[in-house]
Amino acid sequence: MTSSAQPEDAATRRRILVIDDDPETGRLIRTWFAAEPYEIHEAHDGAAGIEAARSIRPDLIILDLRMPGIDGFSVARALKQDPLTRTTPLLMVTACRDIDAKVEAFGAGTDDYVTKPFPFEEIDARVRSLLRRRDHLVGLEGTIRELTSTNEQLEQLLITDEKTGLYNFREFRRRLRDEWARAERYRTPLSLVFLDVDDFKKLNDHLGHLAGDRVLAEFATLVVGGARASDFAARYGGEEFSVILPHTQLDMALRVAERIRCAVREFVFLADEAPSRVTVSAGVATYPSPAIDSVDTLIRAADVALYRAKDLGKDRVIAADSKHAAPGTRSTGPPRRRSRAVKPGS
Repeated sequence: MTSSAQPEDAATRRRILVIDDDPETGRLIRTWFAAEPYEIHEAHDGAAGIEAARSIRPDLIILDLRMPGIDGFSVARALKQDPLTRTTPLLMVTACRDIDAKVEAFGAGTDDYVTKPFPFEEIDARVRSLLRRRDHLVGLEGTIRELTSTNEQLEQLLITDEKTGLYNFREFRRRLRDEWARAERYRTPLSLVFLDVDDFKKLNDHLGHLAGDRVLAEFATLVVGGARASDFAARYGGEEFSVILPHTQLDMALRVAERIRCAVREFVFLADEAPSRVTVSAGVATYPSPAIDSVDTLIRAADVALYRAKDLGKDRVIAADSKHAAPGTRSTGPPRRRSRAVKPGS
């Protein structure tokens, strides 16, 4: 493979690859375009041309039809099937005037077809036209990438809670529905933990809303740290958070909730401003259970358990089944039921 580079800045040069077993074709093209900002590369057989196209990534390929070994039809098909070269324009330049060959060439992916002999002006016009088409395609690809990136960012914003960086209520509901459907279909356990920062209103009133927001952000970090990689943490609303635990029995869910509770209890919030201690109460519910037959009853069961923990003195983990509680906690005495309707995030 040979090349002839013009003394232009590399960013402004166009790379043209000539695949032709006749070196005279490459010489003529270099001569014709000597005054243009083109970088001419050559390959003298089909196999070398395919390899050169992959490594050079040219802006245009001028391809002969009749070559020993791999002919132009096969080269065109290979280039159009390769993700690295399939958008590169192909200009077939050949002495073959047979109409069937021309039809097959376009069927193989050729973008334009010129027969020898030809005037320079025709090749020049066709090369410029194909390069303009290439620029248009490159611009469209860039626009598509930008739009895709923007859409992904917007989608992420729609499912993220801005104060904590966790998923928001809407995404929590969607994920819980998906996991519920999966658990029902494959008869696997599904657990849900609700966590509520104890006495958050007092802290908010005493230190201000900005400090309260920081506490929520720090608390969210502890929730994620205490959950497992397979769990799904979200801000349910206000100072209440949730963790969805797929394929998880009640005992394991209680351990996860207890791990979060202990981490919160030991953590110093607002350490660089107004060091504060915070506790959290948690309720845990697990499917399958006789009392849980839908997403809403699972949420309600975890919610009732959470408020049982609040009623029993806070800073504890309680299961929807009152016979279960995390190690070190007690669930004695009748609680005051304060179950709430499912609410949107705030």
